[in-house]
Amino acid sequence: MVPETPFLFRDAAGEWHELAPGTGVSFAPVLVPFGQALIAVDVRRRGGALAIHFQDGAGLWIGSDPQFESWPLAGRGVDPVMVGPGGEDNWEL
Repeated sequence: MVPETPFLFRDAAGEWHELAPGTGVSFAPVLVPFGQALIAVDVRRRGGALAIHFQDGAGLWIGSDPQFESWPLAGRGVDPVMVGPGGEDNWEL
């Protein structure tokens, strides 16, 4: 998963960070859960928001962007999903 628009990250202590791709060092908080197990991945059919929950309590929330692709999701055992402009409420998982 690679966020392509601004998103929210909740660290293990429960603090929220507003982050944007390509912002350098301010992107550092999201690297902390790297390698952690995921406990849940939720994709909202209407609106195209993505929520990812990590084992240590950290999480990501990426909403849809009105003009650009917001995020793609692919991986082993996962059918690829990509949310385009506006959330595309007519796609299927």
